[in-house]
Amino acid sequence: MRVLALVVCASLMSCTSVLRTEVSREETRLTEREKRHMAGLLEEMAAGWDGMRHGKISERRQAQDRYDKLLADFLREWDRRQSPRYWQSGTVFASKQQSYSIEFDAAADPHHEVPPPQIDQLILPYRLKPRATDTQARRPGVGVPVVGHIRRTSTSRKDQPFLPPNGGNLTLTAVMEVGDAPADTISPRRCRLHLHNTLNVDTVKLRDDERQLAANFTASKQLALSRASLLPFTLLGIFNPESIQGASQLYCMDVYDPRRIPVVFVHGLLSNPHIWLNVVNAINADPGLRTAYQPWYFLYPTAIDMTQTAARLRSSLQQARAHFDPDHNDPGMSRMVLVGHSMGGLLCRMQTIDPGDKLWDAMFSQPPQELNVSDAVRERLVSALKFKPQPEVRRLVFITTPHRGSNIASKSIVRRLSSLIRLPLDTLLMTRQLISGNTDALSPEIRDWGIYSFLSLGMLSDKHPYYKGLNAVPIPV
Repeated sequence: MRVLALVVCASLMSCTSVLRTEVSREETRLTEREKRHMAGLLEEMAAGWDGMRHGKISERRQAQDRYDKLLADFLREWDRRQSPRYWQSGTVFASKQQSYSIEFDAAADPHHEVPPPQIDQLILPYRLKPRATDTQARRPGVGVPVVGHIRRTSTSRKDQPFLPPNGGNLTLTAVMEVGDAPADTISPRRCRLHLHNTLNVDTVKLRDDERQLAANFTASKQLALSRASLLPFTLLGIFNPESIQGASQLYCMDVYDPRRIPVVFVHGLLSNPHIWLNVVNAINADPGLRTAYQPWYFLYPTAIDMTQTAARLRSSLQQARAHFDPDHNDPGMSRMVLVGHSMGGLLCRMQTIDPGDKLWDAMFSQPPQELNVSDAVRERLVSALKFKPQPEVRRLVFITTPHRGSNIASKSIVRRLSSLIRLPLDTLLMTRQLISGNTDALSPEIRDWGIYSFLSLGMLSDKHPYYKGLNAVPIPV
């Protein structure tokens, strides 16, 4: 366990290299010297803006390159000195030659434009180092692609309960509209900053010219599905599942869109949502798929038995519906797609079936009321084995899912390795009650295997009675 703790700590430290701590940035005020330096960047950026309007095509292209570079430099400098959450519309940056007033709409609709005060950090994609195997999805155009990072805090979790464990990472593109130079030397030149939600905005109107908006669809997902930030969930999820049970739920990676269909990705045993990076990237890179779907993911400790985890997924789906679409009016939410890899496919399958008594009868020979267990354990078992399908789930996608179990999980070495797992206390108490006081009510396999039959590893065995009940129920979608 000490080695596991060291690996987890190293992973967490590596994932903070791009994301800054906020302690020194929250209330920072810009000095006049810093403002003069940043006014110089704005002056050069404005020259690029003005040059985009006239001249040959090559000259306008050079002017746009200059504009984009200086806008990126300005945003990097402002973000480095002060969190966007504390930016104020109307802030003036003055040099000896010219002053500039930066304005933005603090009440903008985040589906199209995210106000800086809703963001804790702006991250330029060049700071992220993708693997050689990662597909890069970009779109040329005007503006500076950025990642808008939202910290996961007690406040943000209250307002956004489906914010991922490593915070929100929004796909944005910054555009600064520069007004005409004032006639006098006292008035500032007015600039308007837009942080466009690139998943919903393809073009922008600059002056009277419709321009394609630049985009980087990969950078935000590299952070959202970072291997470094999610690796601890893989290790702890199998060896110490209780430590991450509180994080087991659905997570949304972008601003919720009522028109888009949620695609929920569910990872398998000894895995985490990082495996979906290239799939999510491909969805956002394709205009048709990007318009139709919004990727979500379900995170869970993979040592817990599948019926309990499926119940957690079921509950999380219901909570998401109640939070985002309480009136059941959103067209996208009523056409949900679940995509499961390996064991995750079985969790998805159990969201669409009505097993009646089949799962229960496959594992127990007595009805719930006759089991010698506490009321809490009885209720937990019933909710995990007797349930109704989720009506919003309309399609399932299975990837190498063991619908009849796996003979690997039946091998003795796997059972011996399972002794390394530290089960949650509530799971231990449940299994002890079942095994000690209900011997005659248990199926022979569960009686012989003991606690192993209530681990995900045991339930993946092709000899587990769970599959007898599961495969007696047709998949209706």
